[in-house]
Amino acid sequence: MSHTQNVLNYRKKSRAYSRTSQSSFPEATSIRHRHYSAGEDELDDLDVETDVLYPQYGYEDNKTTSPQTPNLRIFDHGVAEVKRKMSNGSTLSRTMSKQSRLYGEQKRANSTSFPEVVRYHVYSSQENGQTIPIQQLLSADGRHGLETILETTGWWVDCLSPTDEEMHVLATVFRIHPLTVEDISANEPCEKIELFPNYTFVSFRSFDVDHETNQIWPYNFYNLIFKNGLLSFHFKPSPHPARVRLRLDQIKHHMLIVPDWIHYALIDDITDSFAPIITQVEMESVSIDELSLVLHKSERSDMLKRISRCRKQATQLSRLLTAKVDVMKSLMKRYEEKWQRAGGYRALVQDEYSTTTPEEVVALKTLNEVLLYLGDIQDHLVTMVQNINHYNRILSRAHTNYLAQVNVDLSMTYRTTNAVMNRLTFLGTIFIPIIFIATLWGMNVTVPGKEYLDTSFFFWLVLGMFLYCTLLTFFGKKWQVL
Repeated sequence: MSHTQNVLNYRKKSRAYSRTSQSSFPEATSIRHRHYSAGEDELDDLDVETDVLYPQYGYEDNKTTSPQTPNLRIFDHGVAEVKRKMSNGSTLSRTMSKQSRLYGEQKRANSTSFPEVVRYHVYSSQENGQTIPIQQLLSADGRHGLETILETTGWWVDCLSPTDEEMHVLATVFRIHPLTVEDISANEPCEKIELFPNYTFVSFRSFDVDHETNQIWPYNFYNLIFKNGLLSFHFKPSPHPARVRLRLDQIKHHMLIVPDWIHYALIDDITDSFAPIITQVEMESVSIDELSLVLHKSERSDMLKRISRCRKQATQLSRLLTAKVDVMKSLMKRYEEKWQRAGGYRALVQDEYSTTTPEEVVALKTLNEVLLYLGDIQDHLVTMVQNINHYNRILSRAHTNYLAQVNVDLSMTYRTTNAVMNRLTFLGTIFIPIIFIATLWGMNVTVPGKEYLDTSFFFWLVLGMFLYCTLLTFFGKKWQVL
């Protein structure tokens, strides 16, 4: 008997024992409180094997499990629970991630960091849909914004720096797994994709550039792809959501907008934002490579700083892009499996034997388009990574050439210094004996030739010194010392 069958049999016995226990103690089940778990009545409606392999995350309230689609009753209950806890003084505390516990907690922007920025945008891809800006989620405007999109398809809720209370309410309404809530609340920098029963969680990094220092500051987009909509979180103001909404408004009259397409448009805009800075790194690296060997000494003072700054940017970009390639491979694998389960291209054939409806055919075509466009993003990412690696090699070669040129200049300087010292040494060899003889004959004592009253002795001494200097100068020229 396989391990899965053993688990199924054990789960059946556990459910039977649970029903027996509830029937024996009816008063215990009547006073139970609402909590975040898998509803037992929901387990009755599901197949046992499906429940074991894909556990559900829902709410139970007096044996009434909420449907899969989020509703405002859960929102109202979450708002009331948050208000009750705040009135009692027990505010929600954010769980620290493993990385925060090991390396310290990162500074996280809260709602007060952006007092003049609209933190929530509720977008609907319907024909008459529009974007609803919301400053505070736990308000009448927040309830109205969610009410307009929860019963539709192709909605998108973009959240900027949600508070712990707002995060708790959103997790309650959309049945977000606690692990996902922890990753979002702790602002985990890791890029990844995780599959859950009711959504797909994708963490994708973007960046900001400080134009004064050219420093790259990355930040994450946490995207939750549901069946009918997309929920995204980020903790820095970003231009990507506004550009994606404009793009969706332009194409929603010509094609079906599904959550997968919205998510593709978002990561496509993030990927395209790397192109300008990669072009800047390319121009800078090529310029450095050409100038590293032709600049004069006086013009080479800041070359090492330029190489260092450019290599730093290239390294940061390589770090951001490499993880995205792995995420895109996993995401495309998930869509390919979904495409194969839906029947692939055979399901698109409409004949007398076809069982797919026209609406399903449109959805399959959209899924196929999303898969093709994700492949295009993957190609762009692979090309960017290859370009960044090439620029890194160019900068490494330019750095080596620059250091080699500096070493050559230092060697030439040492050679010139040695030649000067050799000349000085040789001149000392010439003049020191002459100075010694002149010093001896300059003492106030009796010296040879003092008894001669004419100058013939003096001229013979000068002639000997001159011949000595001439002879040493001849040999210095011959030996290339002078």
